[in-house]
Amino acid sequence: MEVIHFGSPNRRPPLLFIHGAFCGAWVWRRLFLPAFAQAGWWGAAISLRGHGTSEGVEKINSYGVADYLEDIAEGTRLFDQPPILIGHSLGGYLAQKFALDHPVKGLVLLSAPSLLGLQGSMRHIALRKPMLALHLGALIAFGTTHADMRVIGKALFSDKEEAEKMAAMLPLLQRESSRALQEASWPDFRKPKTQVPTLALTGDNDAFVPEFDARYEAHFWNGKSKILRGVSHASMLDSRWTDVAREIMGWLMGSFPEE
Repeated sequence: MEVIHFGSPNRRPPLLFIHGAFCGAWVWRRLFLPAFAQAGWWGAAISLRGHGTSEGVEKINSYGVADYLEDIAEGTRLFDQPPILIGHSLGGYLAQKFALDHPVKGLVLLSAPSLLGLQGSMRHIALRKPMLALHLGALIAFGTTHADMRVIGKALFSDKEEAEKMAAMLPLLQRESSRALQEASWPDFRKPKTQVPTLALTGDNDAFVPEFDARYEAHFWNGKSKILRGVSHASMLDSRWTDVAREIMGWLMGSFPEE
């Protein structure tokens, strides 16, 4: 499994970054990991099986949610204590599934579908960006060669100029497991055995996940939610990334003060 370490172990709890669909741990490497390391945090970002440089890309459609949860469990074993899970999009959904059955220190859910499943996101995309829904379907079914990646790229960022600036990122996007996406579409109505500190963040410019999901997650985990103005779905790479990182770091400092 691809692991990108950052920072140096200290008395703060470790952070485990989990990427979303169609990408890998590389989404965190460029901006977020250096910023969090500089602020005194430490931990790792992982690529789920079949993503990034992790093995198994040729078998991507054979993987289900349970397989990805095994990868998160392997990621948590990098540390001698339960980490804070920071999950983006599908990674945030998986972080919640993991936290239902395993000890974690806390959750940061960034533009993440709730445990009600991906149906809300699918409706959100279809209503707001029907062409995006079309090309996402092509990406899921046939891969990057059959989808207009420019349409997807423009939807990921706050404005056209930013999307063009990040055009080099688009070739890194990849096919996602149709099995995992189908399994994640079904709601999970289980209640958490233990409530953990939770922050749910999303942007009002997110074309992929509705604001409702962040509010629901805050209610479900008895945590906090915030809608960030002008922030898009790819918020860890977008021009507004510093606003998002600052929000997360502020919450971390307040929820996990140094001993």
